[in-house]
Amino acid sequence: MPSDYFGYNGAGLLRGNSWSDPAFVRGVKSLQPSTLRYPGGTIANYWNWRSGGFLQDAELPGEFKKQKLNAVDLEDLQQGCQATGATPVFVLNLLTANLGNQLEMLRSAKRAGLPIRYIELGNEFYIGSQDNKAKFPSATDYANEANRWVTAIRKEFPEAKLAVVGAAPRKVRDPRWTGWNRALLAAQRGADVLTLHHYYSAGLPSNPFKRTRASAPVAFTADQIAAVLGSPFAAWKQFQRDGIKPLPSGLEVWITEYNMLDRGQPVHGTWMHGLGVSAATLLFLEEPKITRVINHVLVGNALFASIFSNETGFAALGDFTSPSRAPQTVPLSLTAGGTALQLIGNALQGMNTAQKLSFPGAPAMQGSSGPSFPSVLGWSFSRGSNSQVIVMNLSAAAQQLAASALLARGSYEQIAGDPLTLVNAPGSLRRTSGAFTGKITLPAYSITRLSS
Repeated sequence: MPSDYFGYNGAGLLRGNSWSDPAFVRGVKSLQPSTLRYPGGTIANYWNWRSGGFLQDAELPGEFKKQKLNAVDLEDLQQGCQATGATPVFVLNLLTANLGNQLEMLRSAKRAGLPIRYIELGNEFYIGSQDNKAKFPSATDYANEANRWVTAIRKEFPEAKLAVVGAAPRKVRDPRWTGWNRALLAAQRGADVLTLHHYYSAGLPSNPFKRTRASAPVAFTADQIAAVLGSPFAAWKQFQRDGIKPLPSGLEVWITEYNMLDRGQPVHGTWMHGLGVSAATLLFLEEPKITRVINHVLVGNALFASIFSNETGFAALGDFTSPSRAPQTVPLSLTAGGTALQLIGNALQGMNTAQKLSFPGAPAMQGSSGPSFPSVLGWSFSRGSNSQVIVMNLSAAAQQLAASALLARGSYEQIAGDPLTLVNAPGSLRRTSGAFTGKITLPAYSITRLSS
């Protein structure tokens, strides 16, 4: 496992947070990101690196025209990477910029002290938007242009790994999407990596329920909660079968965006969202082709972010009868996803070996839909004599773990809570820590980090 395996999409920084804010830097450092994706997402296809914002002369898509962005230029990126120790993953603009412009961006980044190690050649061109189809009518057209860029970039930055845009498996009828990888891989030459994005649903039918107030209980049964927690397992099986297995051997895969996305259920920002996205992070470790994972997104609201950017982190989700009924969020505190991923980020930091753990005594779980999945999930990580263990209990009952079989002794950090809890502040969940020897209890709906 690469020691810089886990990171974050930095696109949310454009919404107003700054590396000059010490509290923000502390929050990001607590997540231990080893990479930061810049500028991240579809915005990269319309990006002006000199200004740190959108290209003024580009005809922007409607979703971007009214957005007010905080400028994030190479100087800001260098400041963030220096503060956190993270390595940038550059997403180049192949849509509205040219090769010469982007080479100059990489040169400027190098002069600013930023390492040029990881490069993505654009973002999500398999989506059949008007701009994408005009620039790249087919995957073959994109591959031919990417080949030209790969050749030029390699001459100046021979040690950089270059990634081309792959299409994740999805039930769509668009032949552009469904045939993208086959045509791309037949025509591309010289790239090291294929990027894939992985967004999974909550695994339940659309629910018209709206919260009337922050304390209103969610209309989920125990079986439905189990189905939501099982959804990353079901999505991973399908992703492996249809997205990873067909790829040629020797091709690396980077997951440069992933999270839960389900507008039909009031699940985002709950503790079961945090547990689910953390389970998805661990499941990626099962596939040797995947050498890098980047969570979407670092900072923003409860939909995706790991850090709340402001007080209105739940107001924009549409889960309440009105935004005014949504709970206020504590700016720069961790979301449900960030709270759980913080333990994983700390466990992964600097490690280069990963081993999946088995728990034969733990019962299997199954919700109202989808296949069964393990109630206890865990991995150990090591580098030399240093060891870390992550164990998750996704069941409604506490379970005993023979910790001595994993680590003889050490310290533990543990987070647990009701799966329906809206995580909006540091005290939303139960967090405990201490020393352990012998057995350790895994509370219901918990994530635990053990350190030697």
